[in-house]
Order: sequence, then structure tokens, then C-alpha cells
Amino acid sequence: MKQLENKSGVIVGASSGIGYAAALLFAEEGAKVAVVSRRAEKLLQLVSQIKDRGGEAIFIQADVTISDDHQRIVDETISAFGGLDFAFNNAGTIGNFVPLLEQSEEDWDETVSTNLKSIWMSVKCQAAFMAQNGGGSIVNTSSWLAFGALVGSTTYSASKAGLDGFVRPAAVELAMHNIRINNINPGGIDTEMTREAFQNDATVLEKFAASHPIKRMGTSREVAQLAAFLLSDNAANITGQTMLIDGGYAIAGQRNL
Repeated sequence: MKQLENKSGVIVGASSGIGYAAALLFAEEGAKVAVVSRRAEKLLQLVSQIKDRGGEAIFIQADVTISDDHQRIVDETISAFGGLDFAFNNAGTIGNFVPLLEQSEEDWDETVSTNLKSIWMSVKCQAAFMAQNGGGSIVNTSSWLAFGALVGSTTYSASKAGLDGFVRPAAVELAMHNIRINNINPGGIDTEMTREAFQNDATVLEKFAASHPIKRMGTSREVAQLAAFLLSDNAANITGQTMLIDGGYAIAGQRNL
């Protein structure tokens, strides 16, 4: 039996990178998926791919910084599929990835609103339905930079550290409603966001990849596979965790590139 057979769920932040890969994989694993982003054109392409492969999907254009959109996402998913068994909250921004002294209050507000507050809003709406309907599973995308550091990562690191702090008490509270919640903490994954963080400098990116014990960056699909596992019944005894997926970069001792 496929990992997500007979389950329906939502992927918030699905128009590229990890979210896009997760939508394709979750559909392969038998799930009905609602994919969410501001970029409708990318979502249409993604839904078309899923349907061409025999899967079932809808798209919801939404902005995670708008509070009313979070309930609408849940409502439209339930309307389409009849329920909400899982949620993958993957929306995020790298923000203005420059040294602290060059950052503004607006940079802080935008990054924290997208990476932390939006997930708090998502989880509240998702869990409210799940609590009344037998439970479910939630996974959020955090980052190795929740406890690591790069020049320019102060605001981003703070937002992800806040998300890791959030997941532990959330897991304790939601367990009484049969809801599991975990974070995944990707390290160097070859995505648009990673390339943007390194200002698309090919030399620096090659050096970063080579600094991993496995001598490469990870792929979006590898992260999606971890998310699928955590959302599935195979992970029924796992909640409140922050799971690093970084090719050994942290244990080898990160390099400040």
C-alpha cells in the first residue's frame, strides 16, 4: 500500500523547490493534494503534471501573509476532497540575506511574518478541523539555519529558530486531539532559495556542495520523501521533532562561506 493512500491534504508553498517535488511525490504515494502558492501559473502546471500521471489535485492561489487566506485554504481543500488528513507547510522566504547592519525593520517583519507567523496561522486552521475530525498530521519546513549560521542569515535564522521552538509545545497540545506535528530542517538543498542565498555564485555553490560529507547538496525530492514519511501512518510514534536532512553538513562542522 502506498504511504498516503486514501489521504487528502494540502501543501502550502508548492510552486517551486521542495513544495513542488512534494506535490508530485505525495500524489505518487496515493494522496489527493491541494497545492497552494501566490503563483497561479506554476500551480496550474503542477496540477496538470499530477493529473497527467493519474493523480488528483487542485490549486489554491493564496498569500500566506494574509490571515483570512489560511481558513480559505482549509475550506477549499475540504470542499474538494471531503477532508483534511495532512498538511505540509512549506511556504517561506529567504528575506534580505545581507549582514545585520544592512537589514531594516521591514526586512525583519517580512521574513518573520512569512516564515513564522504564517505557519502559526496555517497550523491553527488545519488543526482546528483535524481536532474535530479524528486527527491528522502536520509537517512544517524549518531549516538547518535555525541553529546554524551564515553571513546574512540573522533574520532568517531567527524566524526558523522560532518555528523550531513552536513545534515542541504544539506537539504536546495537539497530541490530545490525535494530531502529530513535526518540523523538517533541510540543509543544503539545490533549490532556487539556496541559489539565491548564495547570490547565484556558481563557485561558492560548488564549494558549499563539496563541503558536505556526501560531496553534494541534497535534492528537493529527498526532502519530500522525509515529509511523506512523517505525514504517513508509518511515523505514528513521531511528534514534536525537528529532523535535520543535510547530508552530514552539521556534524562535519559547517563552514561559514
